[in-house]
Amino acid sequence: LQVNFNIFILNLAITDLTVSCVGMPFFALDLIFGRWIFDEVTCAMWILSDWGMTFASVFFLVAISIDRYWAACWPKSYRSLNTNNTRTLVTVAIVWVAVIIVYIPPFVIDRVRWSEPGVCIFSVDNNKDFGIFVGVVGYHIPSLIIVFCYYKVFVVMRRSGAAFTRAKISPTAEPGTSTAAGRKKQEDRKQKSQNSKDKKIFVSLSYIIISYLITWLPWHLTFDLLLIAPDKVGLKFYIFTNYTAFFNSMLNPLMY
Repeated sequence: LQVNFNIFILNLAITDLTVSCVGMPFFALDLIFGRWIFDEVTCAMWILSDWGMTFASVFFLVAISIDRYWAACWPKSYRSLNTNNTRTLVTVAIVWVAVIIVYIPPFVIDRVRWSEPGVCIFSVDNNKDFGIFVGVVGYHIPSLIIVFCYYKVFVVMRRSGAAFTRAKISPTAEPGTSTAAGRKKQEDRKQKSQNSKDKKIFVSLSYIIISYLITWLPWHLTFDLLLIAPDKVGLKFYIFTNYTAFFNSMLNPLMY
């Protein structure tokens, strides 16, 4: 469980680091100079890394939520089918491949069709169909999945009185013997230690999930409004929502 969690967190950290080192600085420079001062290749790399890494982090949060939901609600099945890290590594690979397949082609096509000197932006007006896809698949559906999974995990935790519900295996030795008592104590200590680790994982992920939902909500509501009524969105407010979204990548490392 701990190793699987660390694998997901490592990949989440990679996405946050990329956004922090690539997304934020170029966005700030674009605002400072009032225009894009770099070439088209750099523009394409910036847009791809910014949007691609952003939604990769969302998909990793979904994967983590489903993983925790499975572990909490079906512990026996989870343990028996996760004896090694293969499933987690496959999930990680699927996320990265999905991001590459889904996001790279539309952004490349957009750069080829609508490139303009001094301007580096993914135009929602010129890509409304893909914009709708981004809004639905990149935020709304993932948010519903995340909230559902964590609600179910929370219910299970309250019901069981432990961080994660785990199958409790009764000792096979006859009651009353010293061997059985020793095994029971050892099993209890092991269970208590595991529950403590699971609780820490759940608390850390809860902070990450809540911060994601709060910091990304303004941007996605603004993005949805851009698709419906672009003239209703002010530039200053749109810039503000971008920074609230970037702020999420700054918060996550503090909560790992």
